[in-house]
Amino acid sequence: MKHFSTKQITYTAVSCALVIATSFIPPAPIPPFGNLYWCDCMIFLAAFLLNPFSAFIAGGVGTFLYDVILGNAAMMFPSLIIHGLQAVVVSVLLHFVFPKKRKALWAAVSSIFGALIVIGGYFILRYYINGYALAAAGYKAVANVIQEVVGISIALSIYCAARFKKGGSV
Repeated sequence: MKHFSTKQITYTAVSCALVIATSFIPPAPIPPFGNLYWCDCMIFLAAFLLNPFSAFIAGGVGTFLYDVILGNAAMMFPSLIIHGLQAVVVSVLLHFVFPKKRKALWAAVSSIFGALIVIGGYFILRYYINGYALAAAGYKAVANVIQEVVGISIALSIYCAARFKKGGSV
């Protein structure tokens, strides 16, 4: 079994805490579709910076704990699965599948796959599990699309700024 360094455990814990903290930022209304939640920004950023297991902890466990704190039992496990899978897929694609050069481009491409998981995951949850009508589930998916676009944009901005400041190529 591979052991994690103190540094890696710390980065994972801080990322998880940031996902929880950004979940508490009041959502921005997206009339008429619903609300935009800010935690996706941190989930994408964690996936860009951390290995897949740590990204899962930050994204999946972070949103799970947010739902635990709110007492939102119905969403705890869907959040864990959907956002955990989102973070793992983005991290795996960025760190193990795509080339090491042009990291910002590949971070954007991998984020699209992560966004599709969230959009599809919540659509499936609403339509098949919660019994929404097809039109209603599709209507709510529009808010997820907007949320993912905003989350990717903010996370990529921070990621590119950090890489540029560090002296790395974007």
